Amino acid sequence: MGLPTHRDSDARRRRKGASASLFYGSTSIATVFLNKSIFATWKFKFPATLVTAQTIFTVFAIVALEHVGAISPRGGKGFRGNFNAKAFKRVGVVSAVFQMKLVLDMKALSMINIPMYGVLKSATTPFVMAIDWVMMGKVAPARVQAAVWLTTLGGVCAGTGDLEFNFLGYLVALCSALCTAMYVVLVGKIGDELQLDSFTLLLYNSLWSAPLSLAICFVFGEHRGLLDYPYLGHFGFLIAFLCSCSSAFILNYATYLCTQLNEALTTSVVGRTKGIVQGVFGLFAFHVRASATNVAGIILNSAGVAWYAYEKYTGAKRSSPRAIAPATLNACVIHREDSQLTLESSARSEGAVANERPVVPTNGRMALKNSHQHAH
Repeated sequence: MGLPTHRDSDARRRRKGASASLFYGSTSIATVFLNKSIFATWKFKFPATLVTAQTIFTVFAIVALEHVGAISPRGGKGFRGNFNAKAFKRVGVVSAVFQMKLVLDMKALSMINIPMYGVLKSATTPFVMAIDWVMMGKVAPARVQAAVWLTTLGGVCAGTGDLEFNFLGYLVALCSALCTAMYVVLVGKIGDELQLDSFTLLLYNSLWSAPLSLAICFVFGEHRGLLDYPYLGHFGFLIAFLCSCSSAFILNYATYLCTQLNEALTTSVVGRTKGIVQGVFGLFAFHVRASATNVAGIILNSAGVAWYAYEKYTGAKRSSPRAIAPATLNACVIHREDSQLTLESSARSEGAVANERPVVPTNGRMALKNSHQHAH
């Protein structure tokens, strides 16, 4: 029997990477369907209660996994030893937006069907582009803009032909997309400044979000309605509710795993294109009544999403042809990639700074130049 070759090692890594991508994509889709079944099948009308349970579960899951050594924050001192009061306070503002996003997500999912939920959530990208233009004067390339316009046109067409049209549901979903865009922009800024890893950010977010969502439960009277909920003690509902509570954390872990075994770009593309599969399955899973105009709009929207993902993928490959996957699960920090949050190897981001060294040009002023460029 021969020794393993480098080609065999690459093949195993590709198989693991493909499995991680499939796990991330299927987990992301399953999370949406699971939450939808809570509202549609079990007639659970308390989105803030579900969000409260999810955030509390996330806090306990992170602390438990850190305790057994499965995960650790940057620095290796544990979440308590690495607690950053300044960062925690700054995350508080982001958490308010995050909380609005979660509650609006759940409320929208309880009011509209899954295909239109995905279509309306795709409005996050034009919202982010608009915020970037207003705040920083940043304009996307023409081909990217064209893809976004196709996505928007498909959304309008799908909405026009929606036989289950719900104006309030559409409004809630668009508000959710706006909150998601604001969250992406804010977290991208904080992530670049504070270099928080995703588990730390998720923990800080959850510590802020749990009391906020609990307050929303009391403000809107969900605590009273919950006591009268007929399936509260039903075994099937309790299993579905527990699975839904764990889904947010499992999805975050799947994102990490996908980025660890692939590249951040792969995770980003999977995250965008999974919405197409989600929309197709959503048409049949909950017996959605759809017209030809509605289906045509969903197809146009999906084509726009796929085109946008292709443009971002090819653009990133041209600018960084040899992206490096993170070496370890705990070496990932939050990084904003246009309208989506991705993970980036902290070793790579720190190495980029370390490789820069001062060079004195002919005019006598100090400049920074990358060491490998200088060698060439």
